[in-house]
Amino acid sequence: MKIFKATAEIICGEYSFLDTWLFVCKNFPEAMKMAEEQAGKENSVYPEETFYKLLSVDELNYIDNYEINYRLTSRR
Repeated sequence: MKIFKATAEIICGEYSFLDTWLFVCKNFPEAMKMAEEQAGKENSVYPEETFYKLLSVDELNYIDNYEINYRLTSRR
């Protein structure tokens, strides 16, 4: 399994922002399909207001080459 990074542009009126998604997949075609599906899901939430444009999908490396550290914190 490899890690893939997808970059999308979020276009909202006259403003735009970048968003990054990480996927764990077997190969590039699977990652591309997942990224396109994610952009489609996001576009269906606010179809008249916001548009997600997929910019790129990059292959990073095999998942066992990374150490994953994460922490959940409360925003109280």
